[in-house]
Amino acid sequence: MPAVKGDGMRGLAVFISDIRNCKSKEAEIKRINKELANIRSKFKGDKTLDGYQKKKYVCKLLFIFLLGHDIDFGHMEAVNLLSSNKYTEKQIGYLFISVLVSENSDLMKLIIQNIKNDLISRNSVHTCLALHCIANIGSKEMAEALGNEIPKLLVSAETLDTVKQSASLCLLRMLRTSPDSIEPGEWINRAVHLLNDQHMGVVTAATSLIHELAGKNPDECKGCVSLAVSRLSRIVTSSYTDLQDYTYYFVPAPWLSVKLLRLLQCYPPPEDPAVRGRLSECLETILNKAQ
Repeated sequence: MPAVKGDGMRGLAVFISDIRNCKSKEAEIKRINKELANIRSKFKGDKTLDGYQKKKYVCKLLFIFLLGHDIDFGHMEAVNLLSSNKYTEKQIGYLFISVLVSENSDLMKLIIQNIKNDLISRNSVHTCLALHCIANIGSKEMAEALGNEIPKLLVSAETLDTVKQSASLCLLRMLRTSPDSIEPGEWINRAVHLLNDQHMGVVTAATSLIHELAGKNPDECKGCVSLAVSRLSRIVTSSYTDLQDYTYYFVPAPWLSVKLLRLLQCYPPPEDPAVRGRLSECLETILNKAQ
């Protein structure tokens, strides 16, 4: 669950405390039913609920659901939170939708419209929330409606690194669940060049995406071979200080190295003698270090 104290949702904190202090299952169910009746009456009767109150009640519904109880209302209030400009309200709205809204829901068109608004927002945090929601739900309807928007985010020079990272993983999910909804195009070649990005998080996420693309469009992604070898070589020959934040037990960026090696397995050995020689040096160095 999201943090409670820092957000000041005292009502939620008290409710969680009440549930934890219940001495029996019957007492817990009684307290939950009382809370559900209260939330239902608030949603039905109080038309002046502000964003904070909606967020608080939606959070309670989420908590009740996570305890194993069915929730059959509150979905519209969660969707309304998506249009908020406050991060915590939008975050709770997206969290509720990701967990509790079915991909066949009647609210899906309204949800998709809100997601579209956040994808083109200048607020990168809102954009990332939208991308995470798409990746979590991964419905065909979402893929068809938003499939052409995410590649634009991925390859745009104006996109921040955190958004590129999220866009890579979101696109990967969509390619796995609804591959026909994503049209191949010039963006694939530009995505391949993310292997050369300065941000290691972007490179790691993009490598997973490119591996998926290479399996479906090998010819369009073949430029990744030399770029992958170059990146692998830089990792293998780097010192501890070069990749200090990505070093695990004195091994620089081991997860990225494995991803790059798996990507290279999609293609035959490089024809270019220089690239082939560099790859051989990488493999020899890796084996020597492993021994």
